[in-house]
Amino acid sequence: MTCFLYLTDTHFGANPIGFHQQPAYPERLADLIDALRGEVIRHSADFVIHGGDLIDCCSVDLIRQAYDLLKLPVPVYLCLGNHDLDRPDAVELWLSHAPDLFIGGSPHYEVVCTSCVVHVMPNHWESGYEYYWKGAQMPCFTESQLHRLEQAIEAHPGKAHVLVTHSPVFGMSREQSGLDRVIHDAPETFRQSIVNLVRKHPGLKVVLSGHNHLNTLHLTEEAAFASASSLIETPFEYKLVEVSDTQVRMTTHRLDLSGLTGFSPDYNEARTYVQGREQDREFIVAIP
Repeated sequence: MTCFLYLTDTHFGANPIGFHQQPAYPERLADLIDALRGEVIRHSADFVIHGGDLIDCCSVDLIRQAYDLLKLPVPVYLCLGNHDLDRPDAVELWLSHAPDLFIGGSPHYEVVCTSCVVHVMPNHWESGYEYYWKGAQMPCFTESQLHRLEQAIEAHPGKAHVLVTHSPVFGMSREQSGLDRVIHDAPETFRQSIVNLVRKHPGLKVVLSGHNHLNTLHLTEEAAFASASSLIETPFEYKLVEVSDTQVRMTTHRLDLSGLTGFSPDYNEARTYVQGREQDREFIVAIP
């Protein structure tokens, strides 16, 4: 059994906070990580994966401070998001000042476990600009990224495969939100690049993302596509992923902040769809 926690979009250093779905508290990240430490122990997690936008803008100081905050009893890995990559030399800074958040000195890497392989593959944001977010919101992968991912999947036959990238593959459905439109839908070319991979490689059972600050779940015959709400937004949630020889199970949990006195976070009742219905918050997919 492999067990890991998945969290995303902490935007450390934001002042004031920009995009958010529920009231956000980036200034309380140290307290939230302290609570997360207890969850790591409670679940006997093997590692933690941060799905991106660890910091709100890329600087050496913020990288170092966030890196220090993420000292947990188990390894922590990062899939770089757009806010982590808002300068041309961002990857160089991350690898120099927070090397333990990556494997093999690369932002694109594998976490190889007994029962599964987790592939961390940050998406780009504009064709022609690799690992550099200039402001465009057009997620994409390069052909070399996709080729490398396929090789890594084929190198581990018989295992379940999980892909982590920052941008969601599917938006939030109208049924979940109750609105008249799909929220944060993905460009068709980006979605199709991942859907094609899932169809070609039956072992690729789960795709995890962040960016939209929403708990969403899209199930197909081949795989589960899930996005996660922001850890720093009320009610401060993360996901638990458990992989056995026969199935992958994901559940959504809230941090226990009962020991944190003097903190009364707000909540926007008009946006309860952010947390999702029961069927948007958990899944079990069988491993063939």
